[in-house]
Amino acid sequence: MINDVIKQIDVENDMEVNRKSQAEFLFEYQKSVLLNLSEQGVINDIQCQQCIEKLAWQFRK
Repeated sequence: MINDVIKQIDVENDMEVNRKSQAEFLFEYQKSVLLNLSEQGVINDIQCQQCIEKLAWQFRK
């Protein structure tokens, strides 16, 4: 078996993602994770909706 090595050469547009710098992106990303969990049956539709509402409330603060 051949051991291939992956090496990161460069990072373009490197930025920290947090509520202050990228609030909309972070909200949509977390929302997509919740929707994916719902699609997989890990959480049900009601749980998903409640989580999204709580998430939206956190970002309105």
